[in-house]
Amino acid sequence: MGVSSSMYREGRDSILLRMFGKSPQTRIIDLFLDNPFFEFTRLEMVEVLGMAKITMYNTIPLIEQSGIIIPSRRVGRSQLYRLNGDSDTVKNLRGVIRGISFNIAESELEELDTSDQEENTPPFNLTVEEETSEKLLVSND
Repeated sequence: MGVSSSMYREGRDSILLRMFGKSPQTRIIDLFLDNPFFEFTRLEMVEVLGMAKITMYNTIPLIEQSGIIIPSRRVGRSQLYRLNGDSDTVKNLRGVIRGISFNIAESELEELDTSDQEENTPPFNLTVEEETSEKLLVSND
């Protein structure tokens, strides 16, 4: 499996989890949205997410019924699942996450611009004396 289980344990704080909480459903959906080209068995999801088997086994049918994930193939007795990229629900979720990401980025950029302006304001203004056309440094104090 190519996914780090430590990344998806309780400490993970993706935009989806921050906005919609850390319920089992949201954590599973987050795993699939972050790994759209991966397939997972239920056991792999249990291991990666650190979730109880019973919780996983009760939650997967709900997410599958919503069309967010679909069974992709079987390997032995194990069913693999993948993200249903054609689902309108998945497309809408991606759009919501993109919109929230954009808003967060804009907000952080504004904060950076404000702090940069405060830090980079010189202690003087450059002005021009009208009569002599000489530049003078005038203190802001």
